[in-house]
Amino acid sequence: MGQDWPGIQSIIGVERTRTKGQKISIDTDYYLSSSRDNTFISRAIRQHWILDVVFKEDGCQIHEALSAQHMALFRRVVRNMVKQHTKSNGSIRSKLVAASFDDDFRAELLFWLTGINKVCSRPVPCFSFGFYK
Repeated sequence: MGQDWPGIQSIIGVERTRTKGQKISIDTDYYLSSSRDNTFISRAIRQHWILDVVFKEDGCQIHEALSAQHMALFRRVVRNMVKQHTKSNGSIRSKLVAASFDDDFRAELLFWLTGINKVCSRPVPCFSFGFYK
C-alpha cells in the first residue's frame, strides 16, 4: 500500500446504524488518511458528514477548483453561524429551512453574532446593509 498511496497512515472504517420506524439500516464507510490522530480523524469525518447531510456536499456539481473551495468555505461559515445561534432550538438543517421561509429569522441568523439588533422594515432600504429585508 505504501507504494500506491505514499503517506497513508490509517485505514478507517465507520459503521453507521439508522433506525426509521421498524426499518434498520447499517452503512459502513471507509477512509484513508495521512494522519494517525484519532481525534483529528473523527472530527474531520463528523464535519464532512454534517456538511453532506445539511448541504448535500457530496452531490456538488462545481468542478472548477477555486469555485469549489469558495463554496466549501461558504458552507462552513454558514454552518458555524447557524450552530452558534442558540436563541432557538433545532438542528442546523431545521434552522436553515426555517430561515428560507422566515425573513425575520433569516435576518436574526445573519446579524445576531455581529450585535446588530436593528433591522430595517420592508420596503425601506437598509442602506447600511445594502439589501431589503
